[in-house]
Order: sequence, then C-alpha cells, then structure tokens
Amino acid sequence: MSRVSISKVGTDVDAAFALAMERAGCVGVIKAGNRVVIKPNWNACAIAGSTKLAVVVAACRWAQAQGAGEVIVGEGPVPVGREKIESYLAAMGAHAALAAIGVRFVLFDDAEHVLFRDRENLPPEIGIAKLALECDVLINIPILKVHSCCLTTLCVKNLKGCLRPPDKMAFHRVGLLPAVVALNRLVPSQINVVDAIEAMEGDHNRGRLVPLGLLIASRDRVAADAVASALIGLPSGKVPLLKMAAEAGLGEHRVEKLEIAGEPLVPQRLEFPQDSLKRHYPDLDIQDDGACSACQAALMDGLYVAGGNRKVKKVAMGAKSKPAEDALVLGKCLSKHFATHAHVPGCPPDGTAVACALQGCVPEA
Repeated sequence: MSRVSISKVGTDVDAAFALAMERAGCVGVIKAGNRVVIKPNWNACAIAGSTKLAVVVAACRWAQAQGAGEVIVGEGPVPVGREKIESYLAAMGAHAALAAIGVRFVLFDDAEHVLFRDRENLPPEIGIAKLALECDVLINIPILKVHSCCLTTLCVKNLKGCLRPPDKMAFHRVGLLPAVVALNRLVPSQINVVDAIEAMEGDHNRGRLVPLGLLIASRDRVAADAVASALIGLPSGKVPLLKMAAEAGLGEHRVEKLEIAGEPLVPQRLEFPQDSLKRHYPDLDIQDDGACSACQAALMDGLYVAGGNRKVKKVAMGAKSKPAEDALVLGKCLSKHFATHAHVPGCPPDGTAVACALQGCVPEA
C-alpha cells in the first residue's frame, strides 16, 4: 500500500519538509554519495504559480543531510525565451539562494538530452534531460495548481519539464494525457512532494493563490497527485490523467487504497479554469469540441492580454467544432474555415496573435 503524508507548514519550512519525508517513508532513499536532482515547477511565466523557493531550498538541505554527494536543481521552463527565463530566475532569487547552500542550477534546455524515437503515444522523437534519467534520486516538487486539460498539474505532469523545448508543444499535438503517461514510464521519480503551501485556482499561471499551508509527499507520484487532487475537490477517478497513469502501472490513484500519514485529508473545492472562463467572460461563446490544451491555453493567454478591449463574442477551436458565422477561428484544425472566418493560424496559435484577433485586428478573409 502506497503511503502519502500530509504535513502542515509553519515558519520553519525545513522542519516541515523533513517531517513530510519521515512520514512518507522517504528517509533512507538517498544513499551516501548519491547524485540528487530536484525538479521544481519553475515555469518562467509567473513566480506566483511556481514551486516556492523556500521549499526547493528545504529539499536541497534535506538531501544534503541525507548524505547526497551532489544536489542539482534542474528545470526546463515554458519556452518563453532566454531573456525572460533569466529575468524570472533573478526575480525569484534562485541562483543566489542555491549558490549559498552549495547547489547548482541546471537549465535543462542547455543540458544534454537522451533521444527516444518511435515510442507509443509519444511524438516521433523526443529528448529527455540526461541528468533526470541518470541521477540516483529525482525529487519531483510541483506546486498544487489547477489545469484546463489535466484538471490538476502536479507530479506526473511536472516531468514534462525534462523535455527539450520543441517536444513540449509536440505533446499537445499527439495527445497530452497519453504522452505525459508515456513520459512517466521513461523518467524515474523516487520522491514526490506537492507544494501546497498555497494552491493556485482559476488558471495554472495567472490564477489566485489559496493558502492551504501543506506539503504532500510520497514515493508514489500518482498517489501524491491523487491526494493533492482530492484536497481541492477532485475525488478518486475524477482526474483522467491519474487514472491513465495508474492503469500504466505508475502508481495508485484511488485515495481509499492509500495510507494517509499526518494531517487528515479535508477537501475544499477550488475554482477550475473552465469555471473561471465562465465567470470572467459570461458573454463569450466558446466552441471547443476536440480542442487540445494548447489551443485552450492560447485562448486564455489571448483573453488575458486583450482585457477590456475584446470585441469578439464567439470563438471556435478544435477539429470537431462547427464555427458560427461570426466566430473567430483558432488553430490549424479548423483551417478549412479560414477562407470564410476571421482566424488565427498555428498549431497552436500564438497567444499574442489571439489577443490581437480578439480585439478585432484580424480582417475577415
């Protein structure tokens, strides 16, 4: 039976992390001299929607105390460009904080990748960070957030940050959920911690932070995600990605089959992206039958940038959608409608271009 710990976090994050590790049975996983890689969710989009630096530092110190020979923090953020990535890390204070405790940061984009070709449910070729594959122990530490496609984006999805930048978008094209499951079959994840000190609702980068004051930990990545999802109102079986991961033999997604150590699991429902869209844009008619998460994310980015200047009332995306006559069409899947509709091409369409189109900048073809 997989064990998952739920631990309160006060002012001493290091102590809370150590307690979470003890409760989850993670003491002893790291052997003397091991190389340990810590994989946070440092997305380069918004510090608020990122694993807290204090949690990452606590993980580093704990790994060192366990006897690790080398501790590395590695991440491959959203492909937003080198300047934005460096600005994000500087604003967070990541480099200085890690250097102060003798830990180096590796941007996976610059590191060596191991290539995998022609694997089931994956793009024709992907590259996975060699450090993530060859380390002795990988500590996987996402922040607790909602997601438009996966419902929650936690430990299982966090390993997507080990990919080369182009591969991340390719996952959306071949089917995000099965691709993420296939990736997890290739990448080990010996210790899994969900930073639930604050959870993000509404949107996975620009949403609102809800204080929970918790760390969730397990050696079973699926189990950790299942408990974290249940914590925000998604009980067993309600998160398709976790059900798929469990069916692939990656862990246990049924909360009732888990041993919960520490604090009790007390659910509270957060607002999910679909709820947020309806609340913020009640006048917007969205046709998204068959739309992938990449197009949905581009729309959310576009809506955020367009703000109060939006003129478009109807949007269509996804191969199965049938656009209304006056709908703005998004993405390659509906290219057959480009001749008759205002549209933004691309797979996925660019969020900035979507914002422009929402403001009426795209002429009717």
